[in-house]
Amino acid sequence: MYLHRSFQLWRRLARSHALDVHFDLGLRAFEERDLERLKQNRTAIALLPEGGMGSLEYLALGWRLAWLEERHEDAVETARAITKLYPEDPDGVLELSQILSDLGRAHDAYDVLKAGVESQPDDPDLWFELGLVAERLGKDALRKKAWRRVWELEHEQAPERQLFLPEELFIKTVEHTIEKLPEMARRALDNVAILVEDYPERWIVDDDVADPRILGLFDGPPLPDEHSTSAVIEGPARIYLFRWNIDRTCRSEAEAIEQVEITVLHEIGHYLGLDEEALEIRGLS
Repeated sequence: MYLHRSFQLWRRLARSHALDVHFDLGLRAFEERDLERLKQNRTAIALLPEGGMGSLEYLALGWRLAWLEERHEDAVETARAITKLYPEDPDGVLELSQILSDLGRAHDAYDVLKAGVESQPDDPDLWFELGLVAERLGKDALRKKAWRRVWELEHEQAPERQLFLPEELFIKTVEHTIEKLPEMARRALDNVAILVEDYPERWIVDDDVADPRILGLFDGPPLPDEHSTSAVIEGPARIYLFRWNIDRTCRSEAEAIEQVEITVLHEIGHYLGLDEEALEIRGLS
């Protein structure tokens, strides 16, 4: 009896693993716009005992299939069905709002996210996306409220998974990035404080400087204005790097290292006087 139960447990775990594998492969196929592979993995999920045509994974690949086939309204309806069948799953709300935003239906996305935060008020991802849509719609008061809520939920909460870059490795990556700069640029940074923090301080959100998930921030006079009267009042330039936010955007250690390098160079670019357009041209946005 014990061996039989163990075998049953193993089979359940194996089927569950198969579901995860096919779903992950389906997501990858969607990112690569590989329609045939997406169909194959969706069909495989339909045949699994833990999957089926009504499963969350099957439906999630379903709207992606419709999107790649440019059946956009079908994608919307499938994503909307997910939010009704699985109301406790915030990803369904996020995906539906993203589809609507991509179709230029920001007001519909706003309605979906507003209902989402009302039913799940402690989900920072829903609040953050609501802030983005509110910004797009010019609802500044709501944007500030949404992003303040994100800060309240996240500022003392490290990412759930283990960070790709422990603090020591993060700092070494910053140092190596600076070491690779031309000597003239390195000398220009002598008067700049580079600060590594886990998460933005509240003033960044309250003073409407940036959103709470900003990766880095340059604060102070840029190099061309460093000797002006206003610069003396502002104090020395500072570059902030936010470890948790950078890590949350990445899926591997290599990605995290690359993002640290990009963020460091982006903020140094601001110090040197480059605007966002100039940084984007250089691939630093």
